[in-house]
Parts: sequence; structure tokens; C-alpha cells
Amino acid sequence: MIRRLKGGKAKIEEMPIHDKQGKLLTNGHERLHRWSKHFRELLNVSSTVDPSIIQRISISQISPEEQKRQDKPPSLLEVEEAIRRMKSGKAPGMDGLSTDVIKAGGRALSTRLHALFVEIWEEEKTIDDWSTAIIIRLFKNKGDKRDCSNYRGISLLPVASKVFSRVIPNRVQNHLGTQIMEQQAGFQSNRSTIDHIFTLKLLMEKTRVHNKSLFLCFIDIQKAYDSINREILWRICRHYGLSEKIVRLLQLSYKDSKARVRINGELSDPFDIETGVQQGGIPSPILFNVFFDFVMRQIFDRLAILNVTG
Repeated sequence: MIRRLKGGKAKIEEMPIHDKQGKLLTNGHERLHRWSKHFRELLNVSSTVDPSIIQRISISQISPEEQKRQDKPPSLLEVEEAIRRMKSGKAPGMDGLSTDVIKAGGRALSTRLHALFVEIWEEEKTIDDWSTAIIIRLFKNKGDKRDCSNYRGISLLPVASKVFSRVIPNRVQNHLGTQIMEQQAGFQSNRSTIDHIFTLKLLMEKTRVHNKSLFLCFIDIQKAYDSINREILWRICRHYGLSEKIVRLLQLSYKDSKARVRINGELSDPFDIETGVQQGGIPSPILFNVFFDFVMRQIFDRLAILNVTG
């Protein structure tokens, strides 16, 4: 670990990489262009969806009380809680502000942010700089370091936008928590992968005791966050009872979304991001959970028709 901390970042920043044809790139400008092209392709996954399929996803009717609870502008207390929950020591985005600066601002800064957030909430217009993320690379610790596909892109978003976007998950977490299947342990309150490990061990023990067969299937979903069709995602959000106001605010955070890759302090030209949920975005885990929960329910329904149980 110490060796990685001492020199890992510098080595990665200077690391030659292969282009698509396998040619080794050592020039800084060529490497930056290659990384930009890699993430542009990765974050714009082509998908063609029949509009009639989207229309088949029903929209849930929510009570006036629930809609009012979701739609009301954020309070100063919610903004302060969102700031408090931000992790310290995080790298800044395009605005150059770190989380530590926001936290150090105290009541004076949180009051100003609250006024800004209420204006954005009511007018549904955001700040232009909030739509651009800086992408840095994180090696997956497996495979060739010169292969771009062995890196995970982390989006550094403006901290103020992350504070604003944290209000929405906090607002809808309890509502969605009652609808997500119990089988989903990721990013669920008081749940973790340990629950699944325990369940799996229990199943293995029981099948061994009763001399039964147990079949396991492990699926590694590649580009899970990056390949989600947003048009379907927004429809699914409505299906799970998110108000039109909340959905529009979520869509606002993805409007004209762009990214720039940073290497050795240099930034690539910006490129559009058309698909997926943001890596590093505060609402992203909840959005992915909702999307994946819907998909799994469709699978379970079809298995039930085929009389397959699990």
C-alpha cells in the first residue's frame, strides 16, 4: 500500500498506452487524445429502444401528500445535512472548490447555497459549469496497465452541484426503500454484501445437509452504469413513484452533460455524454438500483411463468 501511495499516481500519469490497433503511444498529446476517445466511446453506448416498449412501463400515481413532500424546495436544514454528509479530502471539479472549502464555509455559505438551490429547484434551470465533469482514471488492479479498458473513469463534478444533487436522494430514499426488492443489498440502508454472503453460505449448508444440488450463476455486468438508457430510466423512475418535479430535476442534472479527461494537469476537449448515469454522481446508486430492480422483476415474472423457482 505504501509503495502504491508513494509513486503510483505519477507512474500512471506518465504510463504509455496502446491505441486501438495496439500501437504504443508515448506522446502526451496523443495519450490525452486516446483517453478522450476511449471515454467518449465508453460513455456513449449505442442503444435502440422501441418507443412502444417504453410506453408499456406504467406510471404510478402518488398521493397528494407524497407529491407535496417530494416537490417542496429544499430547506436550509437539508442543505446543511447534505454538506455535513459530504466526504472531506475529495478532489474538486470544474469549479475548483473542494469539499473542505464548502464545509469550512459554515452557516454563511450554506445560507447562500440554500438560496441558490431554491432558485434552481423552482425555476428548473441549472448552472452551465455544473454540466461538465472532469474524468480521472483509476486502475482496476488487473490486466495490462497500457490497456485503456483496464481503467475505471471517475467523474469529478463541481462540489456545489453534488451538494444540490444529494438533496434528491435524501428526499426519496425512504419512499424507494419500501419498493426495492429485499434481494437488493447494494446501497440500501442497513444492508450490505455481507447479507448475501451469509445467505449463500446458509444455502450451501442446507443443500449439503439434505444432499441436494445447488446451481449458482455469477454475472459480471460490464459497463453497468455507463450503458443505461436514460429515456427508459426516467420512465422507470415515474413507475416507482417519483414525482414529475423530481424526475425533471434529475433530468436537469444530465442536460447537455459533458466531460473532459485530465492527464498531468491537462484537459482534453469536452465531449457529450448521451447514456448512462454519472460515475461519482450522488443519485447514481439509487438510480441504478431502481433501474436494476425493475429489470430483475421482469426476469422473475418470466421465470414464474415458466414455473422456475429460486
